[in-house]
Amino acid sequence: MTDGQFLHYDGPLTVDGVQYPTARLREHRERVGEDGYLRSWDGAAWIAASRTPQGFAPTLATDPVEVALPDGRSGHALVTNVSFDGAYWKLELTGTGPAPGASA
Repeated sequence: MTDGQFLHYDGPLTVDGVQYPTARLREHRERVGEDGYLRSWDGAAWIAASRTPQGFAPTLATDPVEVALPDGRSGHALVTNVSFDGAYWKLELTGTGPAPGASA
């Protein structure tokens, strides 16, 4: 799941209480100054339209939503894009704090 202390995750997860069977999260780091790094993460989650719960209506998140891995580790993200290709819903996520499962 991690490369050193940076998250690389492919698998199921929960976004704002909805289970997505397929997701990909990646944590990035950018050098800031001589001694520091800026860490960020993003990703996407997919669910087949046939597997969505009753009343499913994904929306862009103006407030962070919880993103949880199956082992209980979690983080928060904004839903920055929602798309539907006729068969699958896709949520694009941008992290708002530490990545789920990443070390400090």
